[in-house]
Amino acid sequence: MIDKLQGIAQAIQILRLPSIAVGLISLASMVVIMFISKSHESDRFLIPSIVGLLWAISTYSFIVTFRSVPEKANKSLKFFSKLKRIITRGWYWFIGVVFLGTTVAVMFVTYRMVSIWLRDYGG
Repeated sequence: MIDKLQGIAQAIQILRLPSIAVGLISLASMVVIMFISKSHESDRFLIPSIVGLLWAISTYSFIVTFRSVPEKANKSLKFFSKLKRIITRGWYWFIGVVFLGTTVAVMFVTYRMVSIWLRDYGG
Protein backbone atom coordinates (compact mmCIF):
# COMPACT_ATOMS: atom_id res chain seq x y z
CA MET A 1 0.00 0.00 0.00
CA ILE A 2 2.68 2.51 0.92
CA ASP A 3 4.51 1.85 -2.34
CA LYS A 4 1.32 2.75 -4.24
CA LEU A 5 0.91 5.86 -2.11
CA GLN A 6 4.50 6.78 -2.95
CA GLY A 7 3.78 6.35 -6.65
CA ILE A 8 0.72 8.57 -6.41
CA ALA A 9 2.62 11.20 -4.41
CA GLN A 10 5.40 11.26 -6.99
CA ALA A 11 2.89 11.46 -9.84
CA ILE A 12 1.15 14.49 -8.33
CA GLN A 13 4.36 16.15 -7.15
CA ILE A 14 3.60 19.03 -9.52
CA LEU A 15 0.59 19.95 -7.34
CA ARG A 16 2.75 20.76 -4.30
CA LEU A 17 3.21 24.47 -5.05
CA PRO A 18 -0.36 25.01 -6.30
CA SER A 19 -1.68 23.41 -3.10
CA ILE A 20 0.39 25.89 -1.07
CA ALA A 21 -1.01 28.75 -3.16
CA VAL A 22 -4.61 27.54 -2.78
CA GLY A 23 -4.08 27.08 0.95
CA LEU A 24 -2.66 30.56 1.41
CA ILE A 25 -5.42 32.15 -0.67
CA SER A 26 -8.06 30.23 1.27
CA LEU A 27 -6.50 31.16 4.61
CA ALA A 28 -6.19 34.81 3.62
CA SER A 29 -9.80 34.95 2.46
CA MET A 30 -10.95 33.32 5.71
CA VAL A 31 -9.05 35.91 7.75
CA VAL A 32 -10.44 38.77 5.67
CA ILE A 33 -14.00 37.45 5.91
CA MET A 34 -13.87 36.80 9.65
CA PHE A 35 -11.86 39.74 10.94
CA ILE A 36 -11.82 42.56 8.39
CA SER A 37 -15.06 42.36 6.42
CA LYS A 38 -17.92 44.33 7.94
CA SER A 39 -20.60 43.27 5.47
CA HIS A 40 -22.34 39.93 5.67
CA GLU A 41 -22.35 39.71 1.88
CA SER A 42 -18.84 38.20 1.83
CA ASP A 43 -19.81 35.53 4.38
CA ARG A 44 -20.98 33.38 1.51
CA PHE A 45 -17.34 32.66 0.65
CA LEU A 46 -16.35 31.41 4.10
CA ILE A 47 -17.41 27.78 3.58
CA PRO A 48 -15.63 27.44 0.20
CA SER A 49 -12.53 28.94 1.82
CA ILE A 50 -12.61 26.37 4.61
CA VAL A 51 -13.08 23.52 2.16
CA GLY A 52 -10.26 24.83 -0.04
CA LEU A 53 -7.94 25.08 2.96
CA LEU A 54 -8.77 21.54 4.09
CA TRP A 55 -8.03 20.06 0.67
CA ALA A 56 -4.89 22.14 0.18
CA ILE A 57 -3.47 21.00 3.52
CA SER A 58 -4.43 17.42 2.78
CA THR A 59 -2.84 17.45 -0.67
CA TYR A 60 0.37 19.08 0.47
CA SER A 61 0.80 16.80 3.48
CA PHE A 62 0.16 13.72 1.32
CA ILE A 63 2.77 14.71 -1.25
CA VAL A 64 5.40 15.66 1.32
CA THR A 65 4.85 12.61 3.50
CA PHE A 66 4.78 9.89 0.86
CA ARG A 67 7.20 11.13 -1.78
CA SER A 68 10.12 9.29 -0.15
CA VAL A 69 9.09 5.96 1.34
CA PRO A 70 12.02 3.67 2.22
CA GLU A 71 12.44 0.57 0.09
CA LYS A 72 11.68 -2.89 1.43
CA ALA A 73 14.43 -4.52 3.46
CA ASN A 74 16.58 -6.82 1.35
CA LYS A 75 18.92 -9.64 2.34
CA SER A 76 22.08 -7.59 1.87
CA LEU A 77 21.30 -5.45 4.93
CA LYS A 78 22.57 -6.35 8.37
CA PHE A 79 20.15 -7.22 11.16
CA PHE A 80 19.83 -3.78 12.76
CA SER A 81 19.65 -1.99 9.41
CA LYS A 82 16.92 -4.37 8.33
CA LEU A 83 15.08 -3.90 11.62
CA LYS A 84 15.32 -0.12 11.29
CA ARG A 85 13.95 -0.26 7.75
CA ILE A 86 11.07 -2.52 8.83
CA ILE A 87 10.19 -0.18 11.70
CA THR A 88 10.35 2.84 9.40
CA ARG A 89 8.11 1.18 6.82
CA GLY A 90 5.73 0.18 9.62
CA TRP A 91 5.53 3.83 10.64
CA TYR A 92 4.69 4.76 7.04
CA TRP A 93 1.97 2.08 7.04
CA PHE A 94 0.49 3.62 10.19
CA ILE A 95 0.66 7.12 8.70
CA GLY A 96 -0.92 5.77 5.49
CA VAL A 97 -3.87 4.30 7.39
CA VAL A 98 -4.26 7.53 9.37
CA PHE A 99 -4.10 9.52 6.15
CA LEU A 100 -6.78 7.38 4.52
CA GLY A 101 -8.98 7.91 7.58
CA THR A 102 -8.47 11.67 7.49
CA THR A 103 -9.21 11.69 3.76
CA VAL A 104 -12.55 10.01 4.41
CA ALA A 105 -13.22 12.56 7.18
CA VAL A 106 -12.34 15.49 4.89
CA MET A 107 -14.60 14.06 2.19
CA PHE A 108 -17.47 13.84 4.70
CA VAL A 109 -16.85 17.37 5.99
CA THR A 110 -16.65 18.64 2.40
CA TYR A 111 -19.93 16.97 1.51
CA ARG A 112 -21.71 18.40 4.54
CA MET A 113 -20.29 21.91 4.14
CA VAL A 114 -20.99 22.07 0.41
CA SER A 115 -24.55 20.82 0.92
CA ILE A 116 -25.13 23.48 3.59
CA TRP A 117 -23.57 26.13 1.37
CA LEU A 118 -25.69 25.14 -1.62
CA ARG A 119 -28.82 25.09 0.53
CA ASP A 120 -28.12 28.57 1.88
CA TYR A 121 -26.66 30.28 -1.19
CA GLY A 122 -27.37 28.00 -4.13
CA GLY A 123 -30.78 29.31 -4.94
